[in-house]
Amino acid sequence: MVHPERLICVLLLTVVSFVEIPLWCLERRSDVFAWEDARALCAAPGRVYLSGTDYLPVGATLLAEFACVGYLATLVGMEAAFGFRDGARFRARAAATAAYAADCVLFLVAEVGFGSHPAFRFAPYLRVALLAVNVTAIYESFEAVVALLPAFFNVSALLALCVGISGWLAAITFDDLDFENREGVDVNDGFDSLGTSIYTMFFVSTTANFPDQMLPSFTYRRTFGLFFFIYVLLAVFIFLNLILAVVYNEYSDFVKGRVIEANRNRARGLNEAFKLLADAKGDDGSPQISRDAFEKLVEHTNDVERVPRVEAGEVAFFFSIMDDDKSGAISKAEFYDVCDILQYSFVKVRTTTWLQRNRPDVAASEEYARLEAFVRSPLFPRVSMAVLLLNTAVVFLSSYLDLADTLTPGGEEAFAVVEMLFSIAYAALLAAQLAVEPFDEFWLHTSNRFDATVTVVLFGAAVFWALPFVDVSRDVLHRLTILRLGRLLTVLNQVDRFRLICECVAKIVPASTGVVGVLFCAGALWSGAGVQLFGGLVYDGNGALEGSDYLDSHYDVLNFNDFAMGFLPLFAMVTSGGPYTEFVEALNDVSGAKGAGYYFFVSFYVVGVLIFFNVFSAFVIDAFLSQYTEARALAHDDEADTLDQSCVEEGYRIVATRRSAQNDVYRAMFLEDDDGDDDDDDDEGGVIN
Repeated sequence: MVHPERLICVLLLTVVSFVEIPLWCLERRSDVFAWEDARALCAAPGRVYLSGTDYLPVGATLLAEFACVGYLATLVGMEAAFGFRDGARFRARAAATAAYAADCVLFLVAEVGFGSHPAFRFAPYLRVALLAVNVTAIYESFEAVVALLPAFFNVSALLALCVGISGWLAAITFDDLDFENREGVDVNDGFDSLGTSIYTMFFVSTTANFPDQMLPSFTYRRTFGLFFFIYVLLAVFIFLNLILAVVYNEYSDFVKGRVIEANRNRARGLNEAFKLLADAKGDDGSPQISRDAFEKLVEHTNDVERVPRVEAGEVAFFFSIMDDDKSGAISKAEFYDVCDILQYSFVKVRTTTWLQRNRPDVAASEEYARLEAFVRSPLFPRVSMAVLLLNTAVVFLSSYLDLADTLTPGGEEAFAVVEMLFSIAYAALLAAQLAVEPFDEFWLHTSNRFDATVTVVLFGAAVFWALPFVDVSRDVLHRLTILRLGRLLTVLNQVDRFRLICECVAKIVPASTGVVGVLFCAGALWSGAGVQLFGGLVYDGNGALEGSDYLDSHYDVLNFNDFAMGFLPLFAMVTSGGPYTEFVEALNDVSGAKGAGYYFFVSFYVVGVLIFFNVFSAFVIDAFLSQYTEARALAHDDEADTLDQSCVEEGYRIVATRRSAQNDVYRAMFLEDDDGDDDDDDDEGGVIN
């Protein structure tokens, strides 16, 4: 049951959070389907900072919500009807869908039926829940988070104990120092009671506003600095890094266990599949898969979305790849390669150039031979590199003179002429390369595509600039300069280590959907809660904020007046590694609930920063190390260079690009003994993928 519209529904509900009218603004709306200005809706006694999002009418967002939750409920019903009721994920999906439907009905009755404007809805939180349980990558990341919680709480208890004991020591040390230092600040500022002392030491552990907390006492007596030094050493250098280490270790163990279990399941499935497909016997009597059975297998795998499609004309080539001993059948050991082959993408490319096919007389000339020798010699990349570096130096010189306001119109004209000459040089180098290298092979490499595209664009711009009746503006030339600088990547791409790192990052970014989704879910939960707790309370003229560091630092633009704005203070916390005291104290002062600001930001620090962001860090570390090791292994993998080209028509060859490596443990699991006779294997209920 593959339903891409399920993802569309949950993403649409997520978008609703950004475009719906905040609850604190609903009382000013005139009609359910009326489009109204956001500033008119969300007015306050003073200026209010909003995200600038155009809010949709209540009726429009409710229609979208009912449509999406109705379809999600239909899918849940289908899953239940077809017997997919088991599992915590299904139960969570069903519960979240039912709760969201009930919330929509209650909101509709209150808003439309009775004309009241509720100050609270479960919808912002249920949208996050639906996103988590419907997107597999995010759900699996949440499973990893749940698995590491016990170990996290163990080490977090040590940090909390360190904060509590240090706060108590600071309170009994500084409590009686109720006089001012030479700067006119109370020596015990922030340490005049046990509660404020623990609060201050907590913020020291996050390094927020540090070393401001120690300055009053340190100014009075330098030896007090030793106390803060020891505390920071324990809390920041040891315990916070210990939390990261524990999260990394637990996350890695969880992912490793999940991968091992998946590989075991896949090995059992392949083992069972081989038994079903084997319709021939080898010379030693071992079961094998014939060519006919393999072709029937390909017909079925072509209907599976997760398996790359094999065209009819490529079946013979794929079979030859798997038939290593050229026996005309596939043994069990060779059938294992089906997993490796699925990690390759195969492309049929020409082995001759356009000139060799269409102008053989030119291709046979001495001039062409000299050109081919030059392009294939080490001198050609050196010349290309020299032209690129010289052009880069010219670009930087032109930019420097332009930024220094010393570039005259005549100088700008001269630089334009030079850039035109470089564009012609790039075009000449590209033409020489394509003259001796088949275009199909040239176009396989992403760097070549980028170079060719930039070269054509720059050459076209140079031609238009040279035409007297065409005016190319200075802004266009500046934008083309950015393209020229982009060619610097080709220089760095020549460095093996840089290219290896870039390839690793390119693989990590798409794979980080789950952990990035978890971070987004944390931000969405706290942003939704922030709008309901503090929405409309931060504005110019609010007496509770007068004279606060929050206003003095101009942080009032970072608020929770709507959902999109709520992400900004939370994002600032994640990037800085801890809460801002200005945010905490200001929102606590404007809130009607005592301590709301403290609980709100401290809870996000624990969940969003210490847990979810550390999970993200653990993923990046683990993924980079594994991908870096794998990429280095693949750099020396000559599987693609040993392909049998005998079944390819003349003038073509097959090029294979491997996407990932297989675990050696996987091969060992698959090729191990069959756990007894065939009947025992059939009884163990191997899963066929």
